[in-house]
Amino acid sequence: MSGGGDRPALTTGEALKTISGRIPTVWLAVWLAAVAIGAVGFATTVGGDAQRAWMSVWSNFLFWTAISMAGIVFGAVLQVAKGHWGKSFRRLAEAAGAFLPISFALFFVLRLGAEHVFPWIGPVETEHLNRDWLTLEGVFMRNGILLAVLYLLGFVWLFYSIRADAPLVAAESRGWRKAVVSLFARGWRGDDVEVERCRSRIGRLSAVLILSWAVIFSLLSFDFGMSLTPGFMSMVWGPYYFIGGWLGLLALVAVMAHRYNGRSDGIRLWGKYDFHDLGKLTFAFVAFWTYLWFAQYLVIWYGNIPRETNFFMPRSTGGFGRMFWLQMVLIFALPFPFLLGRSPKMSSRWLAFVGLLILIGFWVERWNMVAPSIWHGEGLPLGVPEAMISIGFVGLFALAYGAYSTTFPKVPMRETIALGSPGRGP
Repeated sequence: MSGGGDRPALTTGEALKTISGRIPTVWLAVWLAAVAIGAVGFATTVGGDAQRAWMSVWSNFLFWTAISMAGIVFGAVLQVAKGHWGKSFRRLAEAAGAFLPISFALFFVLRLGAEHVFPWIGPVETEHLNRDWLTLEGVFMRNGILLAVLYLLGFVWLFYSIRADAPLVAAESRGWRKAVVSLFARGWRGDDVEVERCRSRIGRLSAVLILSWAVIFSLLSFDFGMSLTPGFMSMVWGPYYFIGGWLGLLALVAVMAHRYNGRSDGIRLWGKYDFHDLGKLTFAFVAFWTYLWFAQYLVIWYGNIPRETNFFMPRSTGGFGRMFWLQMVLIFALPFPFLLGRSPKMSSRWLAFVGLLILIGFWVERWNMVAPSIWHGEGLPLGVPEAMISIGFVGLFALAYGAYSTTFPKVPMRETIALGSPGRGP
């Protein structure tokens, strides 16, 4: 394994030392308590104000699902773009994909609250609504099948990413983790043969996975986000949604890399130049996501089409207006200048701080995607119920992420993503 320019190359033994084999008891208790808080928050809210409870579940589903799928796509993008610099961050990104089975289960749970969220179920004041496309059965059947295909494709990609390291990891594992990892190593035919086979399969799957992610998540965002404002149309809505998940994933990787660096016997997994590369990519997508938002706004503004301005009107006035500006400050106004210089991007602590701002900003942005479209009560639907339900989602994601990150090493050992020298790529 190569080094990061300012740190020595990691040995296989050092990489294996990053496998803790268990979620620390304190953190396990914290995350389980968080899930319980979320369940209590939902149960106590749904009886008295069902719309408010389901709005919170809806926005959290859109937030965490986008980040989780981007975690697997991260490695595929490195393959297609010949991104040698990011290979050492791949396992941190992949760990986010452990939430996808929970996401898939939650998708069907959303059907129970659809009547409280989808305004087009009842009469709406617009003629620009395709009721042949927007039906409850059609929306959930269509997106359920598409998500099943996408998640299956993602897990096949993840299988071959993990398989190359599986025999080494299984030898260091115990209990149920050993049984799980051993499944990835079944039928092992030798190191050289298997690594080359995994590399070949990943190479073939990566472009297909990226294209499927873009198309399917665009359709999901149309049905579960854009349709909440009947009559509203945006040609960049799909990229606006899934690129937001991608940027959130980069922010999460920055936070987790800072947390894990030097924690295992003082082993530095990433150096300042690794963080510099991650910071440059984060900076680029901060600008790109903001460009998508502005491109969407600019066309609607100069077109002055009433059926499209109905998306921005509730988000630019009153309490929702303040939340809109908060999201733009957290996602763009602060991260952009904070990451302009070279030195800040080399500091893992600083990069993690900016990443945390971006993650909070995108939670606000996903809430803004849902709540202003359907909330017609007084005041902001943002308080203790939303906080409790969101804490529950944090607990679910943290348990899934922790289960993965404590089972596998924090960095890949037998690289399968790229061939050739850094100058030539695969």
